[in-house]
Amino acid sequence: MSSRNIVYKTRGNETFTGYLSEPEGNKKAPGILLITAIFGIDEEMKELADAWAADGFVVSVPDIFWRVMPGPTDDTEKAFARYNDFDVAQGFMDVEDLIWDLRSYQRCNGNIGVLGFCFGGRYAQVSAARFGANAVGAYHGTLIEKHLDEVSRVSCPVSFHFGADDPFVPVEVVEKIQTAYASHDLAEVVMHAGVGHNFSMPYKQGFHAGIAAKSRKSVLKAFNTLK
Repeated sequence: MSSRNIVYKTRGNETFTGYLSEPEGNKKAPGILLITAIFGIDEEMKELADAWAADGFVVSVPDIFWRVMPGPTDDTEKAFARYNDFDVAQGFMDVEDLIWDLRSYQRCNGNIGVLGFCFGGRYAQVSAARFGANAVGAYHGTLIEKHLDEVSRVSCPVSFHFGADDPFVPVEVVEKIQTAYASHDLAEVVMHAGVGHNFSMPYKQGFHAGIAAKSRKSVLKAFNTLK
């Protein structure tokens, strides 16, 4: 596994940075576009990206907040401030560009999974409906419910995981997502008992090793369809 910082270019020829982690060797592999939580590309996100690369994926992790306040932050107040200032419509365009960037990368086999942590869940959902993602996954993804009218356009594998005690994604919201995907044969929307937000993030309060491993195994199964 190897990793490095990279530079992306938007459709408007603007540039911003990110992190790329690749599996060993030089064989082509599926890509994963990883959309981070509001804290950005911190060491936690890099370690999580590296773990997916070790499983055989080319993992692209953009600094998704570059237009508002670039870089990682461990300041919760600043993290929420840039989240509130984030231009969602522009974010969708950036994510579409990022998918095409990864798809055209020399090591990528052309198949793309989009993985969202918290903030990134919404962008995984929209990527499946609008941008041709070949599989999507999310852990405690927020605002997915804003795009349930697009579920009929989703045909790829979907693996979304939530905590039953998550104040940011309440049970009734998860149930709406489950209902929307009920007839989708390749989708699983799982609510895990006994955990809340951030159960998948080892450096955050709320991490649960057992549920993190279980939910990761499910997302890996969805993403292995890309190989």
